Formats: sequence, C-alpha cells, structure tokens
Amino acid sequence: MRLLDGLRLEKNSRLAIVGSGGKSTILFNSAKEFTRPVILAATVHLCTDQLKLADTHTVIEQPDDVDLAFRKPLNGNTLMTGPIGENNRTRGIQSPEIDLIREFCDRLDLPLLIEADGSRRLPLKAPAQHEPPIPAWVNQVAVVVGLSGIGKPVNEETVFRAEKFAEITGTQLGEKITFEVILRYLLADEGGLKNIPKNARKSVFFNQLDQVVLNDQEKQAISTPLLEKYYQVIWGNAAQASPAERVEQRFERVAGIILAAGGSTRFGKPKQILEWRGKPFIWHVVQKSLRAGLQPIVVVSGAYNEAVEKAVADLPVMVVHNPQWEMGLSTSVKCGLAGVADQVGAAVFLMSDVPQIPQGVIEKLVSAHRKKAGTIFSTSLQGQTVNPVLFDRRCFEDLLKLEGERGGKALFNKYSVETIEWENPNDLRDIDREEDYEWLRARYG
Repeated sequence: MRLLDGLRLEKNSRLAIVGSGGKSTILFNSAKEFTRPVILAATVHLCTDQLKLADTHTVIEQPDDVDLAFRKPLNGNTLMTGPIGENNRTRGIQSPEIDLIREFCDRLDLPLLIEADGSRRLPLKAPAQHEPPIPAWVNQVAVVVGLSGIGKPVNEETVFRAEKFAEITGTQLGEKITFEVILRYLLADEGGLKNIPKNARKSVFFNQLDQVVLNDQEKQAISTPLLEKYYQVIWGNAAQASPAERVEQRFERVAGIILAAGGSTRFGKPKQILEWRGKPFIWHVVQKSLRAGLQPIVVVSGAYNEAVEKAVADLPVMVVHNPQWEMGLSTSVKCGLAGVADQVGAAVFLMSDVPQIPQGVIEKLVSAHRKKAGTIFSTSLQGQTVNPVLFDRRCFEDLLKLEGERGGKALFNKYSVETIEWENPNDLRDIDREEDYEWLRARYG
C-alpha cells in the first residue's frame, strides 16, 4: 500500500508528522506520491542535507516571503523552512508565517505536510516541554516510531531525551525497550498524545518494519489497544523503493452494521429472533461480529424493534431503530452508518438471517482491507457476490445518498471491488422460508 493510501492523504490534508524514526522519509516520500503540487513545511529544525530531498526549497523569514513563494509556479513539492542557522540546521517556521502558508494551501487546494518534531535521527524520543510545535488547525497527526529501537536499551544512543522517556514510560535507564514500553509512551498524554489538536485525526506509524519479525496476530494485538486513542495504526517501511510496498498493513476500527429491520413477510414471522442453538438469530450474528473484531456494532431494527432490542440486550452493541424501514433497504443502510461514519475506516454490512455465518468470513474481509487500498471487499461464492460486504470509508458519502430499495451493491459499478472467495455456500445461505429454517436445524444442529 502507498503512503497516500495508508495515511489517507488528500488535497485538503493538513498533516503534522511527529515522533522519531523516519519522519522525514515519510514526509518526502508521501509528497512524491501525489500527482499534484504539494507544500512541505517544518515548524522545527531540519538538517541542511535534507533540503536536497525537495524539488524546490524556499526560505521563509517574514509574511511577505510566503506571498512571494506562492506567486511562483508550483511544481512537484515545495519545501518551506526558516533560514539556515547554527549547526547546519534550518529554523522552524512559526506563526504568522505558517498560518499564511495554510491559507494559501486552502485557497489553491494544495496538500500541506509539516514536519513538527525533531529527534536527532534516533528511533525513539520524548518531547521537550515546548514540543511538538503542531499548529492548532492541523487535521491529521502521524506519530512515528522507529522499530529499530526494539530490543535496545533506554539510553541516549537509542532515545532522544532518554531520561524523560523513562519517566513517561515508567522504565529505568538501561532497561530493554519492548512493545509494552512503546505502548505506554504512545498512550501517555505527555508522550505520543502530546499537543495533538482535539479534532485532528491521530495515527501511529510503526516505521522500519524490516527491523522486527511480527506475524499478523502480533501486530493486531499491539494495534488493538492503540485504537482506543488513535484513528489508525500503520505498519510499514517508508524507505521502501517501491511506493506500493511502503505500508504493509493499516489497522483501523471497522464497524459491523447488522440489518435487522425487515418485516419477514415471506417467512410469516420475525426471522431476526428465531431460535437456533438456544439463542435468537440476531444474537449469533452479533457474537460472530464481535469475535471477528468489528467495533462498534450497530444493529438496525425496524418492524420488530422491541424484540430485537431484547434479543441483544446482554451484548455490547448499539440498537438503532429505523422508523422508515418499509421505505426500502437504503433507509436501514443509512440509519446504521450515519452514527459511526466519522469513527471508522470501513464498515461490514451483515444480514440478520444468516446465523450460521462463520467468523472467518468476516475476518477475511477485514484482513484484506488492512493490506490493500481497495474500496469494496465482497464475499464471493462460485463467482457470485454475496453478503457480507465491506465498504471502505471512501464509499460512505455515496452510501448515505442511497434511496429506496437500493443497497450497497448499487455502488459496485462505481468503485473497484475486491472479491474474497468462500468455498462453502451453506455457510452463507439465507434463511428465507420455513424449509430453510428446517434445513439449518437439521444440518447445523
């Protein structure tokens, strides 16, 4: 996956990169992946040898310099820094100049990527009292961690401001750096979360992945607690020669939206609460979703609202009642998505009448989304697309515009669709009629 896809960078991105262990590499390689001009800036010192990484370097000392810089033709990426000072380092740009740069980027629809931290090129750091200098209007912050520090001692050769780092993480100087130590740093208000604007989307970027050996389960175990505070956790190696390989995996919260609003007219009684293995259908679908790691879970009720609420009362889910359920599937899709769209990177839509759905089906969809920059991931049976379907957040705007009986499959012609093969059709068979219900109980107990 490219850095642009991993970090979800767009023309309106106002990204501040902080932390240590490869910030400049992420900054410049991200800029080169854009097909439009990009403005780069630094609110901290940069070494002069980094200036050659930019297509154009402009020195900003006063507001008039900003105006002059944007009067020139902009091609590729333009790096704006303060003048060169002591020790062959540029000065950081402060207000009002950085605010003016942002205003020009807003006016011209240009991305703005800012290096907002210094780490003396060490894999880890602790911020000083005034750090990191992040402008209040930044809408994204990436906290970078260099994985080359794993297994090394907490000292000044590995950690910039080692004593402060030890204080934040509750470790001793000389103690070995583990992922547990790094998690404590990233979740600390005086550590990774320091000075991040309230409304900015927060990311952790574990860089230098080639320095450690981790399987997918280990990366998930490390990422999960971070997603309580951060929007996403990225695992990659920004120095990869191939842009498509710079991000290996992107962990984000993925919502589970279970559609359970229908009137079950063909069946003749509410399928959502039919009993199977001692529990209602909807209970089983919610349990599979929870075990597959979907969060949050939204159950959309309609015709049988009270019965559905009762069926999942012991589970950590939100039940959203759709009073317009008779007006078509689109109303339930929009009802379920509306409350969680801003919190998640994707959503899996499931039906309440497939209680036997394997947990593994859901996990395969989520795993594929973590590794590819696709927009729609659909389960496929013998070449035919079926539920469940995962939609990346880039589809959300269109999903919220659906009308009538049109569900998410109405978007299949607009977006790329990755199909995830599943071999056993019985695992995903809808229970639509009485004979289907009898079949389910006979085959699956």
